[in-house]
Amino acid sequence: MRKLLIPVVLILIGMFFSSAYVVEEGTRGVVLRFNKIIGLSNPGLHFKVPGMDSIKLIDAKIQTTNSSNNSKEQRFFNVQKKELIVDYFVQWKIVDFNRYYETVAGGNNVEDLLLARLNGRLRAEIGKLSNKDIINDSNADTKSRNSLMIRVKDALNGTHQDSVESAPIDKLVADTQKDPESNKTSLRAFGVEVIDVRIKQINFPAEVSGSIYARMRAEREVIARDKRFEGVRKAEETRATATLEATKILSEAERQSRIIRGEGDANAAKLYADAFGKDMAFFSFIRSLKAYEQSFTGNDVMVISPDSEFFQYMKLKSNK
Repeated sequence: MRKLLIPVVLILIGMFFSSAYVVEEGTRGVVLRFNKIIGLSNPGLHFKVPGMDSIKLIDAKIQTTNSSNNSKEQRFFNVQKKELIVDYFVQWKIVDFNRYYETVAGGNNVEDLLLARLNGRLRAEIGKLSNKDIINDSNADTKSRNSLMIRVKDALNGTHQDSVESAPIDKLVADTQKDPESNKTSLRAFGVEVIDVRIKQINFPAEVSGSIYARMRAEREVIARDKRFEGVRKAEETRATATLEATKILSEAERQSRIIRGEGDANAAKLYADAFGKDMAFFSFIRSLKAYEQSFTGNDVMVISPDSEFFQYMKLKSNK
């Protein structure tokens, strides 16, 4: 009896491990029976029928897809028909795992479908706006980058109608590839919901950037030249004003100095006149001394008679 019990226990353990499976947090398990979906497993421990059921684990976390994943640049035209290179990313998650599995099982890449539809909607929305509108990030303005991204997200999610839900995946994929800008086929038809769409960077093509930068440089040079001319003009005006003010100040100072010197000379002459008027002999003596001082300088030669009055004070000094 014991010999039969051990094989039975081993068989039961083997059946348990072959029928039990664990779905980790952040994933979901699509239960297939003969490749037909029969249920969905949430995170935790679950059981299946060995040999009949199989489990396909699907990532349930929010995923991010960048436009840079494609090797080809995404080029768009604005309302002025100017070409732009737009770098963006989209965040999405799976909301209907059965539809998502049907899409993937059919050999379709959900990210390719998502980017195709997103490029189509961006092309339609950017074609309505100018560069100024695209750069504008106001939430209140309907013509802005933020409003554009909200409209694109709403268009990608669309209205999930029953007819779309029941339509074959192959037909929905064909409709999406045929007309990426159409709102008839939302991404919800593939079990996907768009969480957010963000434009990271907007550039001009390399062949256009050179001419744009050259034009910007020329415009800046014109502005710089105008600023320099304006600075030179203001400098000349400032120098002229300063020269005029300096001339006025010097003229006024010269006038005041002449007045003061004239008043000083008048006072000195008056003092001399008062002093010399009291003693004429002293006045005559002072004048003679001044004449001697001015006459006997330098190398000039004078021939004067010794009896001349010019030497009268020298004679008095010698006689004494």
